[in-house]
Amino acid sequence: MSIRSALFTALCILLTTPHAKADVAVDTSFAYGGWNRLYQPGGGTQDEKGVAFARTSDGGYVLALEVPGGGANGGTGKRIGLYRLNRNGIAVTSGFGSLGFVLKDAWLTSVTDMTIDAQGRIVVVGSTPGQGGLADFGVVRFNADGSDDTSFAGDGGTAFSFEPGSTGYNEAPTSVLTDPDGRIVVAGSLDLGGVDKRFGVVRLNTDGSIDSSFGNISDGSGGHRGTDATFVSDQGAYASRIVRIVDGHYLITGTSVFSSTDTDFAARILTPDGSPWANFAGSATFPIDEPGPGNSFYDTVNDAVVVDPTTVLLVGSASGKFAATRVRIGTSGGGSYAVLNQDLTFAGSSIPSRPYRYVGNTASSDCRSAALRGDGRIVLVGGTSSTSISRFDDDTDGLDAPAGNSWARAGLLTRLNADGSPDTTFGIGGSYPYLSPGGNGQSVYTSFERVRFDGFQPVILGSAVDNSVAVSDSDAVIVRLESDVIFADGFQAHP
Repeated sequence: MSIRSALFTALCILLTTPHAKADVAVDTSFAYGGWNRLYQPGGGTQDEKGVAFARTSDGGYVLALEVPGGGANGGTGKRIGLYRLNRNGIAVTSGFGSLGFVLKDAWLTSVTDMTIDAQGRIVVVGSTPGQGGLADFGVVRFNADGSDDTSFAGDGGTAFSFEPGSTGYNEAPTSVLTDPDGRIVVAGSLDLGGVDKRFGVVRLNTDGSIDSSFGNISDGSGGHRGTDATFVSDQGAYASRIVRIVDGHYLITGTSVFSSTDTDFAARILTPDGSPWANFAGSATFPIDEPGPGNSFYDTVNDAVVVDPTTVLLVGSASGKFAATRVRIGTSGGGSYAVLNQDLTFAGSSIPSRPYRYVGNTASSDCRSAALRGDGRIVLVGGTSSTSISRFDDDTDGLDAPAGNSWARAGLLTRLNADGSPDTTFGIGGSYPYLSPGGNGQSVYTSFERVRFDGFQPVILGSAVDNSVAVSDSDAVIVRLESDVIFADGFQAHP
């Protein structure tokens, strides 16, 4: 073996030993010492929340914030805050709003998701006031420079109701994606009162009009105005994420209500025209069934990640612990993609009575998002109020928690192997907590909301208070972590 080969092998061994520091350390070359704190300039001590972010064509980021003070609900609504950052987490101060920030009052009561389409346009969704004091879907589109896209619905924004003129539906969008042709697909939850809860999906044309070729709800003129359905007959349904899968189909994911103390992961295939298969074909629930207080079984899906066109990872929480499972899309006898099953190659936590599921070991935790690394490893992020997980405490890495390892909430990252088993080479048993820097030390409250990868480095958006002693003045935060691979910036990658 050559000296070069021997050195390379030694480096690989060093970087993949248990509890290696590189893969938990904050990348201090990103933003300001690894973190960037984002808020409305001049907004004072109001609470801004990091909601979602997307990559731009030049490798940078656009971030969506929920900012208080919109005109909806008598001035107690929410405004859209957009930040444009370069790849290293610094605001792009020219060509995007005012010094890289855009603030928009679109008459919303919440800001829930955003995406960027193939033309670089920014699409944001949230709830907007409807008739009878209930909520409708709100959809707003911006040009790539953050200006209002007046080619969309006339002024850049539109509201949509599955039952126009009705006061019976309370509609809350949770997810948005754009098709390759620019059409916008929005999914969310529909509350019809009592136990009648469904998911709803609508597709808008590029000009903001309703795509009447999509859905199963008649528009009274021979077309459609979206889809509403459930995952299981006679069970309530809550929507989380919608993703595009094989051959233009969609997978709507969420939570199905089995009983008042038992909810399950769920998903349902929609055809390219937005219709669900009849008789609940292509629909299934995937109970995690981690026992909770009073023998409850609360499983909640918060995100879905496409592994490949016929495989999707579902992540969320099970009785206050991180949870995940993987599902596969198959064809029926007629060749249609109408079969949905649990992926039996997903090892998970190896719980004998509940195979093919991952359940974390950190209590009081909520998994919000996931992303896939280039080598197949899975990263889950969220938050935890548990202090049962400790940071490294050798005083050599600058990562130690405050005295007593105390926090009101810490951002939590868990890494799984490609088969869903805990990656014990990462952190403590596969998990690691993070606290954002605050104005006078480390924040006592940090929670992660979304994660993506830059090469092999996780980039995470969340929120944190600007205080080391009290939960007050929350801002959006973004951070990039180091990687345990060589040449992580895309030239080569060796786990």
